[in-house]
Amino acid sequence: MEGKTRIDMSRDVLIAGDYLITPLGAGTALNFRKVMEGESAVKQAYLPEMAEHPLFLARIDEGLLPPLLRDDERYTRLEKFFIAALEALIAEHDIPKDGRTLVLLSTTKGNISLLNNPRGGFPEERIYLSTMAEVIRRRIGFENPVIPLSNACISGALALTVAGQLMQSGRYEYAVVVGGDEISRFIVSGFHAFQALADAPCRPFDRDRNGLNLGEAVAAAYLTRIPKPDTVRILGTGSFNDANHISGPSRTGEGLYRSIRAAMAEADSPAIDFISAHGTATRYNDDMESIALHRCGLTAVPLHSLKGYYGHTLGASGLLETILGIHSLKTGRLIPSLGFVQEGTTHPLNIIRQATAERPLRTFLKTASGFGGCNIATVFQQTGQHG
Repeated sequence: MEGKTRIDMSRDVLIAGDYLITPLGAGTALNFRKVMEGESAVKQAYLPEMAEHPLFLARIDEGLLPPLLRDDERYTRLEKFFIAALEALIAEHDIPKDGRTLVLLSTTKGNISLLNNPRGGFPEERIYLSTMAEVIRRRIGFENPVIPLSNACISGALALTVAGQLMQSGRYEYAVVVGGDEISRFIVSGFHAFQALADAPCRPFDRDRNGLNLGEAVAAAYLTRIPKPDTVRILGTGSFNDANHISGPSRTGEGLYRSIRAAMAEADSPAIDFISAHGTATRYNDDMESIALHRCGLTAVPLHSLKGYYGHTLGASGLLETILGIHSLKTGRLIPSLGFVQEGTTHPLNIIRQATAERPLRTFLKTASGFGGCNIATVFQQTGQHG
């Protein structure tokens, strides 16, 4: 087994702030409220520039961008959403832009849409992640370079882990992690070739699931090592690559199983109040997760997937879903798993079906998996008991 990632979280790394831009709106509080109300961003749309047939997907409305930024032709569509999320996060938390702040950007494809748009007047190198990261750094004014991180669909969750690891060195007091992807013809054609796209809103872990919906989102989080009230600590993490297949998950759940065990061991095996699963609604991914959770003895823990609300947001998914999980902890409310009706995995899971009344919640487990056999699991815990 190769690809093990372990970090020492003996010094607290705290998530102290966040910001979301999704098809449900701008701002985390708004997104959490709409999700708790059962609103989904997944809609049917015909986009001839991307596919010859209608798709069920979730796209961000450019009207969510500040007017001056929306009309600024110096930036691509995706860059504008990254900039808007970062500027909102920095303004809300007065985050310094000097050498004390580490900056990571997670994405699977970045400006890949330029391939189908004769680069939209942008220079050829703008498609490279490093170039996009530098464009964003200059706009925001960060002193440190913006470090791009791309590891399939665990990118957003992995970026939090890498930020925590680098902060342990003592070089950085703060970190900003931003993740995002947009839907493009390249991405649609790839998932279509895998026969992974659903012909209706997706149904994670359900018996009748038949594929995923693609989605767009940009998520940003602010991390610190300075003790602050109302924060959530990264308690433990583990990441293993099972190298099973270029696109198919391990049938035994080996990589995710080992990732969860490592995360739980590093966190000193706390009681888990709920699990935010990857839950893509593809036949093999959901089954693999049920097997891994069964092997870890966690199938009785309340669990949800958020893909029914946002679709699969690729490089943003792990970060987006972590942020909403954090707000579950802070409000003491569990988010239902939209689209689930009947058990449909090898091992039954305790799927959250209804929004719950407020209850004490302290700790949750986030899992994610991706192409190439990558897997990650992270345990998050409130710094104080709810209520």
